[in-house]
Amino acid sequence: MTNSATATHKATSVLTVLAAVLTIGSMTMESAQANEVQLNAAIEKGDYQQAFNIASAEHKKGSASLSTRILLAQMYMQGKGTSKNISAARSLIDPLVAQNKPEAQLLLSNLLKQEAMQGLTKANGRIDEARYQALAKRSLKERENERYAAELMYKSAQQGFHLAIESVCNDIASSVTAFGSKERANWYRKCANKEAWARASEIGNSIAPLNLRREVMRDPVVTEAFQQLATKAKCTNEDITPVDFKIGKPVSGGEYLTLNLPKPTRQMMVRGQWQEIWVGKACGKTMSLPIAFKADGMGGATFSPDLPAAELNALKMAVQRQQQAQQQK
Repeated sequence: MTNSATATHKATSVLTVLAAVLTIGSMTMESAQANEVQLNAAIEKGDYQQAFNIASAEHKKGSASLSTRILLAQMYMQGKGTSKNISAARSLIDPLVAQNKPEAQLLLSNLLKQEAMQGLTKANGRIDEARYQALAKRSLKERENERYAAELMYKSAQQGFHLAIESVCNDIASSVTAFGSKERANWYRKCANKEAWARASEIGNSIAPLNLRREVMRDPVVTEAFQQLATKAKCTNEDITPVDFKIGKPVSGGEYLTLNLPKPTRQMMVRGQWQEIWVGKACGKTMSLPIAFKADGMGGATFSPDLPAAELNALKMAVQRQQQAQQQK
């Protein structure tokens, strides 16, 4: 376990590069029409004006393929080759979503996520803390777009669309959900190069997603707590490796975004708290630390060793002294 600082902000993934649509286009090409070849060539050259002219002409004629309509919708969404026009994009996407097209489902999902998180990032790329806190406090009713976006992503993934599957894997690695270890591992194994993630999620029983686990293990207060346990166990020459996770206290006050899938799914925890017992091993010895978690309203959670106030304050003071000593060097 290391002493590096951590952040609890959850990044929102969106399709922001038009060239990425070529992957979608290649998955949905209905025929190798000459206009589609020209359209893809224009995209590859970065000539979005020509690409828009070709795609919009095909759409007006009523002969646009699925891939062409998806490309045209993204050009409207991103203002590539034309003025940004979300209404025009939705007029293309919504009928395809109604037809259960996985590419359109993922595209609309990303658009809704982007709209839900609007204003979260400042022009300098930093998080607007006031906006973050306002978003975190929203009720379930105020999160309908966010809930529907997640539902569309999962519907797309359940149809086997590889980009949606990758999005689900990234989502469950970052979000506190009601998924069990086995269900998370099953999703990871559908993604490319995620076997290590699957195996990690199968260790013990933890509600904390993988990214949150990493934050906990890097947290200086948690690190100091384990180091003090190791010292008591007369083990100071080895790094402590997490070997097990147990639920100490189950979730209380849990509120989730619930997805209307064939099997109703509690996707992201909005409110709730729980305790886990983290077990570390070094020198052939095991040591346990209770950790309290509380959902932060944005998919992640805050955390702290679940110890009496005096012990917790002593840990924080020890970390502060270490940091001050490092600054004086």
